[in-house]
Amino acid sequence: MSASLDVQSLGKRRRRALRVFCSFAVAAIAAFTLGAHPSNSRGVLTAIGILLAGGALWSFLRFLRVADSHQKLINHEATSFAFVASLLLTLIVGLLHRFGFLSGVSLLVPALMIAFWSIGLILASWRYQ
Repeated sequence: MSASLDVQSLGKRRRRALRVFCSFAVAAIAAFTLGAHPSNSRGVLTAIGILLAGGALWSFLRFLRVADSHQKLINHEATSFAFVASLLLTLIVGLLHRFGFLSGVSLLVPALMIAFWSIGLILASWRYQ
């Protein structure tokens, strides 16, 4: 009986850690998106976005600490996918920015990195079902 309660408790901790991560990530995306528009509060919004991204990183590490080996494998593949996709995105944005296109888009790259990680999670979850 205690083993099933322990598994349920671990599941609740995982869901709570993931919920906190998603909250920080969405708030950071909103701050960076609002900071991308030229305004007087651009520096403040960028600083808030950086703090929120730090909170997202902290909560993501908490989530990984309570994950089981299967979830860690899925997360590793999702992170690998997100790294490669983000590398290509950053290269493309850098090249376009150098040629005069898409100025100011560089602040949206962190938001797209989180989106790539989410896509990687979906693909890895389908693979290991």
